[in-house]
Amino acid sequence: MNKSKTPVIIAVIGALVTMIMIITVIKNSSSKNETPVSDTTPKITIDNPEQKLEKCLKKINIRTADKIKGTVDYSDKGSANLPNIETKYPLTVTGDGDVDIEIFSTSEKAGKNNNGWLNETAQQFNEQRNRLSNGKIISVSVRSIPSGASSDYISNNVYLPQAYTPSNELFGNLAIEQGAKLKLEAESLVANTAGIAISRTAASTVASKYGSVTYENIVDAVVNGELQMGYTYPYTSATGLNFLVNALQHFDGDNILSDAAVSKFQQLQKSIPFVCYTTDQMVNAMQSGTLQAGVVEFQAYTNSAVLKGGYDFVPFGYKHSNPLYSVGELTNEEQEALDTFLGYALSSGPQQHAKEYGFDPDNNFNYNTRAISGADIISAQRLWKEEKDSGSPTIALFIADVSGSMTGDPLNRLKDSLIEASKNIRSDNYVGLISYSDDVTLNLPIGQFDLEQRSYFAGAVEKLKAGGNTSTYDALLVGINMINEYKQSIPDAKTMIFVLSDGQCNRGVEYGTSAGIVSHYGIPIYTIGYNEQIDSLKDLSSINEAVYINADNDDVVYELAALFNAQM
Repeated sequence: MNKSKTPVIIAVIGALVTMIMIITVIKNSSSKNETPVSDTTPKITIDNPEQKLEKCLKKINIRTADKIKGTVDYSDKGSANLPNIETKYPLTVTGDGDVDIEIFSTSEKAGKNNNGWLNETAQQFNEQRNRLSNGKIISVSVRSIPSGASSDYISNNVYLPQAYTPSNELFGNLAIEQGAKLKLEAESLVANTAGIAISRTAASTVASKYGSVTYENIVDAVVNGELQMGYTYPYTSATGLNFLVNALQHFDGDNILSDAAVSKFQQLQKSIPFVCYTTDQMVNAMQSGTLQAGVVEFQAYTNSAVLKGGYDFVPFGYKHSNPLYSVGELTNEEQEALDTFLGYALSSGPQQHAKEYGFDPDNNFNYNTRAISGADIISAQRLWKEEKDSGSPTIALFIADVSGSMTGDPLNRLKDSLIEASKNIRSDNYVGLISYSDDVTLNLPIGQFDLEQRSYFAGAVEKLKAGGNTSTYDALLVGINMINEYKQSIPDAKTMIFVLSDGQCNRGVEYGTSAGIVSHYGIPIYTIGYNEQIDSLKDLSSINEAVYINADNDDVVYELAALFNAQM
């Protein structure tokens, strides 16, 4: 052999061996239990999913727990369940002045990148080291927190900032009605507009039948079953609340709670596949084709290449002017500091910067200026809760992880969250509970959530004990089978499953099989990653347009209560 060629041959052989090893590793990795579906990977499908489910169930050990009644607690512990604000909603800007003004702000102003206008304005203001008339240095702190959560903290006196800027005055009126002491300091920090992003194909259809694409015509198209759209949870979302009250006013301008308004609202909800818990859930559903339209603010629309590329923006309702309120009784120093910052925020430099981020939309839309009281807003939310399912009940199954890692405080908080959150479930829905570790336990068969079922639910939750491994997908397949069997008696019911887990599955059925079965049966799987970011649970939720929530000991009760209120 030519010695000069030997190194080349060795290098080639080495490269081939390396490639084979890489391919083997990739193949082995793809066959492991946990194989999350990425955003760009098509949904998993499997051959003969019904037969596969039946085959899997034969291998799963299912225990049945004795039914024991517990105490049904109807007390309202909403304020006690609010999460620690420092860990759940940390400051996005921290001021260090002698007199510091903290502002609660929504995420489109206090987020990242194009959503960070208020953060940047506050930082620039702080760098100037402005002083009060007495010489003390002024600073501003900003906390990014949803409008509804802000209202909860302030109204319940759990945490009081010096100022609050929701997206619109609806949540300001709501907070005042609930006892908050707010004073309107500025009608607008930056201008924004609520709207409906509607696919251009759907917009063309609406225009051809109704003559133009307006908010009212879109709502009428939904009522008539000609368009499927989504909107966000009106207890926390300013845009969702805006949509709700304007729809009711459209149905009856004199009385939003009239029989005519309620009847129209029920018809509207029949063409709403689901109310979106988050904006991301809604946008994902629009991209997948499940929804033809959804509510969104103009600033978010104009910063989204996806929405601008395939959807028209149709403005509606009350202007999202981002008003600024002072909270409680400010000291003279605090009032002067807030006035000084407000003067800077409304000056030409910051306002021009806001325009660059998509605020101050240029349109000739006539905004809704009709006065609406906080009492009417609360009534609208209650009506939504009662009628959002348009008379169709929901069959829901809760699947609780009771593996060894849940021992102690995690399990206690999980129990608290299930008991507290279940107070938001209407009695005309159907609920069951299973738990899992090495095996799967049927803690409570599905039944109508009347007083007796609530008592059995409380007893089943209280008896949960932790220990063993984590057979998440075994429990999920048992749950799917239970839902399918029960739905035979109520074929028109909506179905959903809630999975609460603190870790990756390490026993039983693999992810790919369970994901294929979930996709086939179409049951939304709402997942709560408990004290852990669990990608496989997040991917499960994305299969059928549900949501994943990353919760911890401190906020799981609040998060689960809001989720149940939105969906049940």
